[in-house]
Amino acid sequence: MSRTNLAHKTEPITAGEYLEFERAAKEKHEFIGGRIVAMAGATDRHNVIASNVFLEIGIQLKRTKCRPFASDMRVNAQRGNYFYPDIVVTCGERKFEDAKKKDVLTNPTVILEVLSKSTKLKDRNEKFEAYILLESLTDYVLIEQDLMRIEHYSRIDEKNWKVRIYAAADEEMIFESIKCKLSLADIYAED
Repeated sequence: MSRTNLAHKTEPITAGEYLEFERAAKEKHEFIGGRIVAMAGATDRHNVIASNVFLEIGIQLKRTKCRPFASDMRVNAQRGNYFYPDIVVTCGERKFEDAKKKDVLTNPTVILEVLSKSTKLKDRNEKFEAYILLESLTDYVLIEQDLMRIEHYSRIDEKNWKVRIYAAADEEMIFESIKCKLSLADIYAED
């Protein structure tokens, strides 16, 4: 089956078919419930916020056993889903679905998504429901780009999560799992 036909196929495809398709693609696609979903481009504001977060976390994690990755690291999010988080942090040994290709991470510790109008529902619902099944995940963060508001979900135990909402520039979000903190002023800084 041709690549074009695979992307427009109406019946579900396998994860293997998706990975073969995606590894040859020029654009990024996520894989949700057996379907290939093209990713939309990001706005300037989205990129500024994601860059700010990546830089701040990267500086704090330098010379630790944790590493941040920007939006090109694919994550196997369980339930047959593959996503490209805006920022993913993994600690200790990085585990990959394919030890040779090393392009599908299976043990994220922290995942951060910058919300847009087109992805907001998917990030809050489908992605969250898949991510919380990952035993390694300790924190899931949703960052609004159009207003100063962040939802920080942190794991309490195997089945329970707590959420904290941040909405003021003088607040700091603390990640106990990676020994990191981010101020909202730094996250939303424009210069």
